Amino acid sequence: MWLETAVSAGSALCGGFVGGWVVAFKLGLWRQRVEDHLASIEGRLSRGDRAVNSVPVLSTRVELILEELRAIKSEMRTERRGFVSHEECNRRHNNAAHGSH
Repeated sequence: MWLETAVSAGSALCGGFVGGWVVAFKLGLWRQRVEDHLASIEGRLSRGDRAVNSVPVLSTRVELILEELRAIKSEMRTERRGFVSHEECNRRHNNAAHGSH
């Protein structure tokens, strides 16, 4: 009985130790990948990568496009005020047809 308990405790201790090492190893790999990625990004920023430097230009272009779309939308709202619904159109046509008889 004592032997089984000792073997079981030793097995659990070894399993926990190995499991801890595996988790630590995987966390270390993940941390190294993150640090490498950050280092790569910082290197691009320090070198003045074209893609990174073009962000303000792209942002300005997108803002111009959005402003143009807003102007078009405003003009469409103004023009739409003169439109009538399908029901109103039918009503006007029916009144005109009955009034002309």
